[in-house]
Amino acid sequence: MFSKASNEITQLKSKKAIELLFAQGDHHIKKPLKLVCEVNNSGVLSLGFGVSKRLFPKAVDRNRVKRLMREQFKLLRSNDGYVVFSGSGFFIFEGRELPTLEALEAPMQKLVSAWREN
Repeated sequence: MFSKASNEITQLKSKKAIELLFAQGDHHIKKPLKLVCEVNNSGVLSLGFGVSKRLFPKAVDRNRVKRLMREQFKLLRSNDGYVVFSGSGFFIFEGRELPTLEALEAPMQKLVSAWREN
């Protein structure tokens, strides 16, 4: 998905891993995003992105929102001030309108910094 020399990012796809993350992980909310995360020392960052089918019935819209969230995380990660960390996280978009890349910047930055502080 993304690569950086010091740590690897993988996709969080396993149903069992996602269920475990939601049961044991920390929940952080910064509208319109929600983050369920867990910090570990594995050296691997596992990420997942989700959008409710109820809020966006069209798959095209859900895929666009997930793509925007992934792109925003990639931009955040490319900043000079980004500190590398490892763990598992799942971003959920809870807004009712299609976002822009700029609208996702501040909430994602706050969520990632809260995750890093854990």
